[in-house]
Amino acid sequence: MIHLQGIFKQYGSKVLFENGQAFLGNRSRVALVGPNGAGKSTLIRMILGLELPDSGQVVQAKHLMIGHLAQEVPKFSGRTVLQEVMRLDGRREDLLDAKRELEQVLEQDPTQDEALDRYGRVLEELEHLDEYRLESRAKQILSGVGFKELDYERSLTEFSGGWLMRVALARILLMDPDLLLLDEPTNHLDLESLLWLEEFLKGFQGSLLLVSHDQAFLNRLVQEVWEIDQRRLQVYRGNIDSFVSQKQERLAVLKSQYEGQQAKIAEIERFVARFGAKATKARQAQSRLKQLEKMDLIEMPEDRSSIRFRFPPAPHSGKEVVTIKNAGLRFGEKNIFKDLNWVIQRGSRVAIVGVNGAGKTSFLRLLSQELIPTQGEVKFGHAVEVGYYAQIQAESLNMNQTILQELEAVAPDLPVSRVRGIAGAFLFSGDAVEKKCAVLSGGEKARVALAKLLLSPSNFLILDEPTNHLDVDSRGVLLEALEDYEGTLCIVSHDREFMKPLVDTVLEIIPQSESNQGSQVIALVGSYEDYLERKIKEASARLSDSSSSKKLQKDTAPVDQSVMKKGPSNNQIRSWERERDSLEVEISRLEARQVELHQLLADEKTYQDKEFSLKLMEEQRVLTQTLNDKMSRWETLCEMLL
Repeated sequence: MIHLQGIFKQYGSKVLFENGQAFLGNRSRVALVGPNGAGKSTLIRMILGLELPDSGQVVQAKHLMIGHLAQEVPKFSGRTVLQEVMRLDGRREDLLDAKRELEQVLEQDPTQDEALDRYGRVLEELEHLDEYRLESRAKQILSGVGFKELDYERSLTEFSGGWLMRVALARILLMDPDLLLLDEPTNHLDLESLLWLEEFLKGFQGSLLLVSHDQAFLNRLVQEVWEIDQRRLQVYRGNIDSFVSQKQERLAVLKSQYEGQQAKIAEIERFVARFGAKATKARQAQSRLKQLEKMDLIEMPEDRSSIRFRFPPAPHSGKEVVTIKNAGLRFGEKNIFKDLNWVIQRGSRVAIVGVNGAGKTSFLRLLSQELIPTQGEVKFGHAVEVGYYAQIQAESLNMNQTILQELEAVAPDLPVSRVRGIAGAFLFSGDAVEKKCAVLSGGEKARVALAKLLLSPSNFLILDEPTNHLDVDSRGVLLEALEDYEGTLCIVSHDREFMKPLVDTVLEIIPQSESNQGSQVIALVGSYEDYLERKIKEASARLSDSSSSKKLQKDTAPVDQSVMKKGPSNNQIRSWERERDSLEVEISRLEARQVELHQLLADEKTYQDKEFSLKLMEEQRVLTQTLNDKMSRWETLCEMLL
């Protein structure tokens, strides 16, 4: 599909890649990782053909269709949600226009051979798009990413940036391209939509190239990792956990080689310093200097593990941090909550969970005193000092101040070097701290607001999606700091690996089906892991209910639950292995025939014989379905044999 061959790219004095080599084949599942600024976005632009390497080349298969989700909010026209998703990449509209025009031509003269040929090709492309099921598939995908049925006919102008990103994601998924290139696809999803997306991508028949800071998301999907760091593109086999393990092993070997080389360099330098001036040893000293100059120096990657941070000591508060009695919240005629009763005890670590629109952010704003209940009361305990992080807080920055000035204002007693270290942990290093807040992007403002929060003493932290704009290293800094935090914590986040070590209580907000009844708030008995397990099962069931999923699972035999509990017998394993091996042979044969059909259907001579061309089209349709079914069964067998 895509072959990176010796790519080199440089901006000014900064080299991003040197001799980058990688291959992305059919059904590849690749995570693209690396620190911010390493070159991930540049590599994506090269794959999309928007940028060229300075040397080397990016080789692509012909007619490769790529579905690309960028991080930027797309610009949409005034279409409805459903209309925009069904546009796909614009090709469908062109095909439908061509179909209508050709039908008018053939209605007047049905004997026109050229028009008949073109009409056949248009119908073939529309069939490939699954035109007759396109609307139902679009609605299934929109439902999966969080839209309600009433949203489908709403204008895009009514939605926020986060929901527009979901529209863009739904449109790309509906395209069913050869390669899905998704840049931070989970940032604007709630947990339910994220889990649905995971299940959808597990059944996707094309290739995946994913950029994401969500480790759990990548672990469930990828089989290969491309890491960009310090001018190198390194390829690792396996998922993210495997990548971390392999990288540690590689760095251990590299460190040993580096230390050996440094010892050799020191030895040469001592010899030159000692004997360079002596006539009898001068030639040997010069020889060793030349040896030093020719040496290919080993570079160790920057050690980012040294960045650490602790919250200021949490002031002591009363035992009951917040007491909520018969509280309700409404906006105009719309009820958000009714009759809410709950007590947050000192030291609690609470995960607030629920679908988007259930009221999680409104609930956090109640806890932070940004909103006042319209009924009942929210009472704070003795000496409670709230620290609240929300995206909107980023807009409260002083736009005339620099990043450094904003941080120093909340920590005047900290040394400047320490404040700069905190800024660096949140991706503001060097001269970047001198940027005015007015010129920062939305994500940069959010990171400044988060850094300010970490510098401010508080004993009740309320965090709304704090990891959305952080890279892996910054996320690690925040996680460590929160694990050591002594106060009370309430957090909303879809980042599962971030949440697991932090929370001990789960509060679920569930929208009520009755009109205008508000949401129900339930304290769950189980752990966060129990909640996740339930949601994963629900997401899998939602996808299985769709007709597209039924197609993929048609050839999948049910698994005996007793076998799953005891583990399969040796005979069963051998049977699965024989079936898998047989399928691999059959899939290879079908793929070879598929290539032959593509070549035949690409030849204009094929359409001189209408009966023959229609027969080939039908064979291609049946073959594609058969191949999809057999690939689905092969994947199931591979999972059972793990």
